[in-house]
Amino acid sequence: MEYSLFTWFGFKQPFAEIVKLIKEAGFHSVMIWWGDFDDEYSVPKEKQPDIVRRAGLKIDNAHFDFGRVNDIWEDSFVGQELYENYLSCLDDCKSYGIPVAVMHASNQFDPLPYNKLGLGRFKALVERAEKNNVIIALENVRRPEYIEFLFNNIDSEKLKFCFDSGHENAFAPHIDFLTQYGDKLAALHLHDNDGSGDQHLMPFNGNINWKRIMAKLEQLKYPGPLGFELDAQFIDVSEDYSAAGFLALAMEKIRQLEKISFR
Repeated sequence: MEYSLFTWFGFKQPFAEIVKLIKEAGFHSVMIWWGDFDDEYSVPKEKQPDIVRRAGLKIDNAHFDFGRVNDIWEDSFVGQELYENYLSCLDDCKSYGIPVAVMHASNQFDPLPYNKLGLGRFKALVERAEKNNVIIALENVRRPEYIEFLFNNIDSEKLKFCFDSGHENAFAPHIDFLTQYGDKLAALHLHDNDGSGDQHLMPFNGNINWKRIMAKLEQLKYPGPLGFELDAQFIDVSEDYSAAGFLALAMEKIRQLEKISFR
């Protein structure tokens, strides 16, 4: 089994150094953020794929910016602008050899009701993904009915699912997303929490039933890497560990997770 990690895990260091540490910790691929940055440690998104590959890592997927995603359901200039930006990002995925784009269909708890306009935009995004041979993986977030609406109304081999274990546990513990959308699974965001919020803890530091999740992944014969979305800043341990120390502990937890007996 291969392992993947999101390049942001709570430590402010230059991107190339972070990628090098991820490789040295034993990961095989990374997930990157396909958005703009304004801090001294980051590099433009267009430069990240080359830095990742020169470090000997693969790109599992790119996560599109979701801060304004609710606008995609709105008949407005900002909604159209966002839609066109997503089209451009899908073209970037083709240009930079990124196989999967992770997207949200909504943000927080109060998006506009899903509607025909937003559906039409998502259909066009999927058509662009088909043209570019890129997968769009919709992530389960706070309002799961939005991805249900899109899956029910768009039939495409390029529209898939990104399972986020922390979001399920904190926001929709009554839904078994891997059972509902396992046949569409194309990306994983694995992390733990205590059910009270989205904490991005290492496995076994919360109350998620990892045996259930691993058993389901085995049943699905998921071919991709175990992808982890950890963040030291959520529980304020970035001062207790170096980046390398945090990654070493994370890898211990990951190998423990992989050894869970579920047969």
